[in-house]
Order: sequence, then structure tokens, then C-alpha cells
Amino acid sequence: MTAGVDTKHPLFVAREPDLKIMRDAVEGERQIKEAGTDYLKPTSGMIEDGILVGQPGWATYDAYRSRSRYPDLVSEAVESLLGVMHRKPPTIELPESMEHMRERVTIRGESMDMLLRRINEEQLTTGRVGLIGDVIGTGDREGELYVAMYHGEKPINWDEGASDADEPNKLQLVVIDETADERTDTFTWEEKKKYRVLMLGDGQPVESDENGDMPAPDGPYGVTVVDDGETFDPSAIEAPHIQGTTSEEIPFVFINTKDVVPQPDAPPLLGLANLCLAIYRGEADYRQALFMQGQDTLVTIGLANAEGEDGEKVRVGANAHINIPNVAGDAKYIGVESDGLPEMRSALENDYDRAAQRGGQLLDTVGGDAESGEALRIRVSAKTATLTQIAITGAFGLQSLLRILARWMGADPDAVIVTPHLDFVASAGSKTIVELTTAKTLGAPLSWETIHERAQEEGVTEIGFEEEKERLMAESEDEALNLRGPDTDEGDPEDEDDSEDDDDDDDDDPERDPNDEGEDS
Repeated sequence: MTAGVDTKHPLFVAREPDLKIMRDAVEGERQIKEAGTDYLKPTSGMIEDGILVGQPGWATYDAYRSRSRYPDLVSEAVESLLGVMHRKPPTIELPESMEHMRERVTIRGESMDMLLRRINEEQLTTGRVGLIGDVIGTGDREGELYVAMYHGEKPINWDEGASDADEPNKLQLVVIDETADERTDTFTWEEKKKYRVLMLGDGQPVESDENGDMPAPDGPYGVTVVDDGETFDPSAIEAPHIQGTTSEEIPFVFINTKDVVPQPDAPPLLGLANLCLAIYRGEADYRQALFMQGQDTLVTIGLANAEGEDGEKVRVGANAHINIPNVAGDAKYIGVESDGLPEMRSALENDYDRAAQRGGQLLDTVGGDAESGEALRIRVSAKTATLTQIAITGAFGLQSLLRILARWMGADPDAVIVTPHLDFVASAGSKTIVELTTAKTLGAPLSWETIHERAQEEGVTEIGFEEEKERLMAESEDEALNLRGPDTDEGDPEDEDDSEDDDDDDDDDPERDPNDEGEDS
């Protein structure tokens, strides 16, 4: 690739190793082990024997690596935190001309809710996301706007320009690595390198004039794609348009964990990923020691050579037979001392505990029996500060891009509002309502309507107070009917006849004593 289109920004180069660690950590144990010596270094003995495939040390290293275990705590933490963040959907307001994008905002037909979920997932993974607005070029939806999301590793270069007192920074250049596997024939896939270049005007750096002001770039937003082996050609840049209207800004937004600037943040779960790697290496050493402990080695003393009577080499135990020439013959088994195993096990247990705390500390949303709903909310709010800022930043980034697209298509950008769900407490609602109801019963100056409003805030109910009262009245009537039984006002005609007959019978009986109440009485 020539013309430097694959050049990476210095700040990206500095953060790239962390992005790789997080991507591999989320992928899990297989990806970590496939990285080989990047994450698990061979011992000095393995290096001496040679760790290239086919060399003696490689087989030993491969066994050493396969016996180890990498805890998939990072991927579990991402999924759990994502579930907490999207326990309730976000609130998204759009101008009428953009309503069609609510349920179909990506080229794959995803809704805005789903897109925001993917944004938050990438924020938790690499701490960095790229969003671009583009125009569909062909097909039934030709000319429509859509949004595409890029993982944190994809935007490799940028220039946000300079700012003066009057104008904020404005992106001048973004280069995105779109390298991916492409199908070359019916069944074959091949990796194809290509880079998408977004720029304003000719992409050259903008310098301040004699007054210190930053002039606008000469030209609208343009884009081109440079394939592997091709040279970047500025004349190939095309300006996308919507009904003949081009954009005066690059429709691209960087989203980090706490801001929307191009400079990448540290991934929020990087500490957990590094701790999991430490566990992985400790597991490898511990299980190697266990393996050696259970594989004693035969030692012979006085044997003329290391060959058995049948001419085959004697190999016993973890490695091989050891021969010590001596006139006094002897044979014995020796093994690795186990004195260090308890310390290794204790260290691993401590690391697992620390990792579990790091991965679950933001998910502790269930209080004790004596903890009130409000106390639980305060405690969780303090613990989930990082999660809250991730949710706010992700929503703000999506809102920023949608407002750029609104300006492009001539809609009101201020009508675009994306509000994330920030109530991460799942269990405080019922407890709070019980507390308020008890307080009212004991004389607290609270109305039922106030308690119902709080129930709505807690997500206990979604209906209004008047509708709730109607339901309660209907339930009361049903309960009254159940207690009263069938309506007896009309009665059963046959029962009336029987009753009259019985009365007549009693009156007509001349032998019946009216004062006789019967034996049962």
C-alpha cells in the first residue's frame, strides 16, 4: 500500500495493544491460546529445546499451554453489564422526516435500540466506537441514509483540525481500516485489505490565517475507498449527496467511555483482562507442577548406557529415564517436590477472588433485608458511576451523529434527543412501594396518587392512577360477588313452591303442637 493511507495515528499506535488484549479476552480461551507466546511465555528449558513447530520444545510448550485454563470472566462481565444497562429501553426522539430510521437505521435492518446496545457493548469491550452516516447507493432504498458502526480497532487515523475562540474542533480527516474476508468465487474466501478515507475538501491540513482564525476547508465532505495495491488518488474522492445536497461536515463520530473525541480511552475492563491473563499464566505453572508431581522419573545407577535390553530407549515419567554410571547398581523413582504447590494454589485463589470482585462489583444491585430501596439506589449509583458515564456517552454519541444527518437532510437537529436508561437497580421498586405504603398506614402525609407515581418511576406499573383505580374497583366488585355468592333476590321458583308447600303442610297437620320445637332444639 502506497501513499501512506495505512498510516496509523500515534495515539492509536499507543493504545492498539490494549485494544488487542480486550478483543482477545472477550473472544475467550481459544483465542487467547491461539495467540501462543503473546500471552503465555515458554520456560527457559522449552526455549533451549526450540519452540518452533516440529522442534522438541514445541511439543512440551503445546502440552504446557493446553493444560492451562483461561477464565472467561471478561466476556461474562460484558454480557452481564450490558444486560443491566438495557434492562429498560432508551428514549429516542426524532423529527418526522427521520422517523423511518427508528426501526431500520443500519444496512442490516437494525433498530436504533439495537444499535445503541451494540455501541455500549463495544464501549465495554474496547472503550472505543466509530459511527458513520452514509447514503445507500443502489437498490430499493437508494438515496436513504443509514448508520454503520466500526469496532474500536478500525478507525486508525484522523485529524480533528485546530480550534480557535469562535469555532470548536471539526474533523478534517478519518481513515478506517475495512480489511475483511471476501468471497472470491463460489466457495473460497480471501482476506482483502482496503481503507475508507473520509475528508473535507482536499484533506490537507488547515492552517490559521494572519488573524489567527481557522478558515473552513475548501470543499464539501467526500469519501473514497482504497484497495490493497492501489495508490490513494484525491481525484477519486466523491461527495455523497441527499437529493443533490452535500454535507459540510464529516458524518463520523468517535465514542469513547467518557467523551466523544478521537483520542482513544483506556478500555474500562482492561484491569480485569490483565488479571485474567495473570491467572492464565499462574494456571499454566500450577498445572504443570501438578503434572510433574504426578509423573515420577526413573533413575538407574550403574547401567552401562541408557538403552534397555531390547535396544529401545527407556522413557519413564514426565520426561525420560536418567542414568547415573556407578559400579554399585541401583534404581529408583524421583519426583518433583510439592512444597510450593499450596502457595501457588493460594495465589490463584486470591487472583480468582479479585477477578470476581472486579467483574461483579458493578452488578451488585440486590440489597440486604434491612436495606431500603433509596439506600440501595444510592449505593448502586456510587458503584455504577463508570457504567452510567458509558451509557450517557454512548447515547450522546449516537445523538451527535443523528444530528449531523439531520442537518444534512435539512431536518431540525435539536429535535433529535437520545436519552439512555440509567436506572440500574432492578430490585428496589417493590421494596420502596412497601415502605411508602407502610408509612402511609402509620400516618405519614402521603396520598395514594403520590405512591402510585413513585410506583411508575420504579417500573412497578405503567398505567395511570385513574386507570389503576378503575381496576381496583372492578376487583372489589368481583371479590364482593365471590363472597356474597349467587344473587338471591330473584330466587328459584321451585324453591318458593316447595317453601309454600312446606308451610301449608305444617299448618294442615292437626296433630302438630305449635310449641314443639323438635328434639334437635
